[in-house]
Amino acid sequence: MGIGNTMKGDDGFGVLIIENLIKYYKNKYNLNENNEVNKIEDKIILLNCGVVPENFTDVLKREKPSNILIIDAALMGEVPGTLNIINSEDISGVVFSTHSLPMSVIVKYLTYYINTEILIVGIEPEQIDFGKPLSKKIYEKNLKFTERLIELIDSFLKINR
Repeated sequence: MGIGNTMKGDDGFGVLIIENLIKYYKNKYNLNENNEVNKIEDKIILLNCGVVPENFTDVLKREKPSNILIIDAALMGEVPGTLNIINSEDISGVVFSTHSLPMSVIVKYLTYYINTEILIVGIEPEQIDFGKPLSKKIYEKNLKFTERLIELIDSFLKINR
């Protein structure tokens, strides 16, 4: 699940990760950049959630994934560009700026309805001003994180054939 607002600078980090993955796998798995929901071999679902991750809970309830990875900008009081795994138990102490529902509510809802592991990766934004692109530092992190996810996805798909 990529979450964020691409019109608010670094807040678009999670959404841009999903967009990068869709572009990378587009031809090989017939993905559509205009779709918010894309599947890779019925094993991986890429969700471009924007600022409304709660709108995708029905998709997740239907698909019942064994694992959910949530990627979002998070105000954690860290140095900008810091990537952290945020425990679902510690989520209430982290601010996710552009959601209509708190992330803690979404996580509780999902774990109530789906027997799944949820991993939240937050990046400390450098700037979240309206109308700004990703800052250089966050853009570079975005590319590196995308590369790492591609390696993990390719490895997962190879093992699960």
